[in-house]
Amino acid sequence: MTASFVGLDIGSSGIRAALVKRHRGEVEISRAASIDLPEGSVSNGIVGDPKAVVSALKKLWRHGRFGTRRVAFALSDSGVLTRQVDLPWMPPADFATALRYQIGDALPVDLATVELDYHLLTEIENVDDIGNPMPVNRILVVAANRTSTEDEAHILRQAGLEPISADSSAFALIRAACRGEVPTDDRVSAIADIGADQLTVVIHQNGQPLFLRTIANLGGHTATLALAERLSMEPDLAEQVKRETGLNGPAPVVAPIAESSVFGTGADDAPIDPRVLATVGILNPWATTIVSEIRNSLDYYQASGVSGAITSLTLTGRTMLLDGLMERIATQIPLPVAPMDPLLGMTASKRVQHENLTDSRMAIAVGMALAVRP
Repeated sequence: MTASFVGLDIGSSGIRAALVKRHRGEVEISRAASIDLPEGSVSNGIVGDPKAVVSALKKLWRHGRFGTRRVAFALSDSGVLTRQVDLPWMPPADFATALRYQIGDALPVDLATVELDYHLLTEIENVDDIGNPMPVNRILVVAANRTSTEDEAHILRQAGLEPISADSSAFALIRAACRGEVPTDDRVSAIADIGADQLTVVIHQNGQPLFLRTIANLGGHTATLALAERLSMEPDLAEQVKRETGLNGPAPVVAPIAESSVFGTGADDAPIDPRVLATVGILNPWATTIVSEIRNSLDYYQASGVSGAITSLTLTGRTMLLDGLMERIATQIPLPVAPMDPLLGMTASKRVQHENLTDSRMAIAVGMALAVRP
């Protein structure tokens, strides 16, 4: 087996890293590790406390024992702009060179401030105003803020790591869902990554991205801060209360009752904890917004006139683990809904299996590790 580099995902709640090895067509998650970040270290993909992130990265590498310091890191989708654009066909080499000059009006940013790349979706045959054939490249343009990308690479170097590539976290999700291979069927699938700060919806077919949408300030941390303000508590305690309560409140305690109380008035029933009521009251409107934004994203894609209906929805991200949220989505989105496989359909080393180091939160890190073949 040969390993090339570690896939790295720096999120608002923590940092996750994965080392993937390939051998004779088999893909194995060889090592994986994660570490929590202090509150405010990263917000919506922007590093607010570089020293805390550098310190966490050093601890993560000591714990993970990855055997390499070469990393491929994921860019937050809040800092990556994507647009589907139709441009006149050119040979690939000429197209790549001319791209920056052709899309000036397609992106609402100063092109001098971004790193540009593109993904060819398809080649289509249009006709001009007088009926002549006009071949067109339909592409997905990706623009990453140059300053934020360079800043993140600088932080990695301060931690003693060697950044060798960067990519959109949405593309990493697709690679993870496809195990780094091109699928053999034509099914259109959707992924909803519900993180601490933001919701990202990705639709793909044959490993090709068809639609990307990111909504900032809609992750689990938004609900935590609302709880902290409403219940006058620190965010750490609010996060704990959120996890313990979930969307439906804790399960009722079933206890034996005296026979004489069967026909009683119920006056002795235990009152419902007002903190539980307040928590459920805050979490449910937030969850309704999550479901609505996922549904709106899927409906928008389907209404765009594309061929092929979406066949499934896969959920990933830290917030997806909140009790009751996946069930809420599954009952309100008319698709088969399932969590992303913790091992992403891959094998795992004995170390990873023994320490139970993977869950769906590792998807982006694994997808980054699959970015470039050794």
